[in-house]
Amino acid sequence: MVPESYAVVNSDGLIINIVVWDGVTEWGPPEGTHAVRCGDNLCGIGGTYKEGVFNVPPEPEVPKEDLISQAEQQKANLIAEASQTISILQDAVDLDMATDEERTQLTTLKKYRVLLSRVDTSKAPDIDWPK
Repeated sequence: MVPESYAVVNSDGLIINIVVWDGVTEWGPPEGTHAVRCGDNLCGIGGTYKEGVFNVPPEPEVPKEDLISQAEQQKANLIAEASQTISILQDAVDLDMATDEERTQLTTLKKYRVLLSRVDTSKAPDIDWPK
């Protein structure tokens, strides 16, 4: 027999473990729980099994400090990216080699970089990033 995944479900319907079982080897779920074959359903620890239906576990909540850290990293990356392009465009302007389009792009990118610098990352994840 081919081994299959089984959800070990407690009396509240919470999936507390997933086991792979061949259905032949002697095994039984711990006392106070029962095993339900997952089949093609998504079932995972932390999910639920109620009225014959598997519900996937909820996404873990990301701590505020981590959201702020991610926003700070994104801000730094966006500023670095803009700065790199600004540097090249500024060289073209300084050397009188810039087209009108490049001059416009330079001004737009400088404004964008200033707006990025003003982003308050403490508001993560509710940040309205400049475009």
